[in-house]
Order: sequence, then C-alpha cells, then structure tokens
Amino acid sequence: MSDNLTISITGLTPFLVAVTICAPLWAVTIAQASAYYRTYPKDRAFLKYLVGFCVILSTAQLATIAYMVYFWMIICRTPPNYAFLGALKNLIVVPAYITYFLTTVVQCFYAMRVWFVSGKKVLLVVIIVILAITQLGGGFALVSYMVTIDSIIAVYSRFNHISGSIELGSSMLCDIIISTSLVIYLRESRTNVFRKTRHAVDRLVLYSVNIGLLTNIMAMANLVTWLAAPESDFTWAIFHFSLGKVYVNSMLVSLNARHKIRQELRAGQYVSPTSMFDVDGITTRRGGEVQMVNMSNA
Repeated sequence: MSDNLTISITGLTPFLVAVTICAPLWAVTIAQASAYYRTYPKDRAFLKYLVGFCVILSTAQLATIAYMVYFWMIICRTPPNYAFLGALKNLIVVPAYITYFLTTVVQCFYAMRVWFVSGKKVLLVVIIVILAITQLGGGFALVSYMVTIDSIIAVYSRFNHISGSIELGSSMLCDIIISTSLVIYLRESRTNVFRKTRHAVDRLVLYSVNIGLLTNIMAMANLVTWLAAPESDFTWAIFHFSLGKVYVNSMLVSLNARHKIRQELRAGQYVSPTSMFDVDGITTRRGGEVQMVNMSNA
C-alpha cells in the first residue's frame, strides 16, 4: 500500500504529459492517414492494410493511456480509493505492448525500404528484422515481468533493467542501421543521376537522417530517464508512449511524400533505383538498370 500511496502522489504527472503530447501526434496520424488514402488509392492492398492497422493501434494506445490517467486522476484521487491503485499495472500493460509492437512493425516497414534501396541485400535486412524482433521481445519481457510481480514499480527491478536496456538498445541500433543504410545507398545513387534529379535524392537522404535522428533522441531520453529515475518517478513514460506515435507518423509522412519526390525524379528523366519510397514496387533494379513497373498494378 505504501508503494501505491507514493506513486499516487508523485507518479501521475508524466503520464498526463504523455497524453498531452500523444493526443496532437495522434491527430497528425489521422490527418496523414486520410491524405494517404486520398492520394494513393492504387497502392497495393498490403500497404493500405498496414496503414489502417497502425492507425487502429495508435488510436488504441492513446485511448488506453487516457483511460489510465482518468482512472488514476479521478477514480483514485482520494485516500479511500488508494487500494484501486494496484490495478495500474494492468492498465499500463496494453499501451506498453502496443508501443513495442508499433515500433517493430514500422522498423520492419523500413527494412523493406532498405531491401529496395540496397538492391535486395538479404543479410542487411535480416539484421534489421532481428534487431526489431529483439526490441519486441525485450519490451514484452519487461511488461510481462511487471504483471507477474504484481506491481507497477517492478519496472525498476534488476530483471527489467536488463530486458529494458536490451529493448531500447536494440531499437536504437536498428534505427541507426536503417538510417545509415538508406543514406549510404542513396548517396551512391546520387552519382548516377542527372543534375535535376540530385536535389530529389538529397531530400531522400535528409528524410533518412531525420527518421533515425528523432527516434534515437527519444529512445535515448527514454533510456536515461528510466535508468536514472527513482522508483516513484515515471518521467520515462513521456518519451516511451510518444515514441510509438513518432514511428507511425514518420512512416505515414514518408509514404505521403512519394508523389512529390517522384515528380522531381521524373523531371530529370530518371527514376531512382534507390528511392526510399518504392515500397510498393514502382521501380525495380535488374542488373544495375532501372525498370518501371506499370503504375496501375502498384
């Protein structure tokens, strides 16, 4: 009961801040998803389902975090109801699982892009997928152990310090490899394009850098605030739950940017074989040559 009393007094604020940040990020997700379905009605069914799946998970994550804050702030606001605080560990499970799963899904999505960009280098993609799955496993182990111990502060246990460090470390390394791979292969392609096309390729490089930089900064902030925090402090939750929204939005923004990027590429009478937006198979590479796939079949 003393643990519940402590977290009731000091622990709510970070989760309230997390909801405040996640809500506008979710609004961006809805706007980007709407723009995607309007702009790319001929995309493959796989991409459409992927976007819809991520939007549903992102919505569920926000709803469960918001309900947890409501439960914490309203239902458990008075000392007679402190006994209900033990349920917090169950309420945090769902949004935490969703965050880890969203991260893995988006990282695997970027693994597909690396597949196209690198000319289908299997080993590189396998490494990325393994790291993404390791992130998922570490996160699931952390949350499952917290439920087993029957306390929300079990997140600070030695076991969870290990599993959480594996989760965040794998995620950061995965993002670094993704961004580095995209930058390297895009820069290589830049030497083979016309001058008018180089600006578009430079923009692709910038997208790649920004994707990895933002997610790694947030993951690092999550790791530092979690490892350094006392048991009654949950500042890490601000970065943890926001990170899932950032991953989804980065995927949607890059998908929606394809039309403008392709216009720039075609303005130079060349279609880049390493466009990071070619996850729907618009271009392929065979024997070092670029071949266009029929747009109506994409």
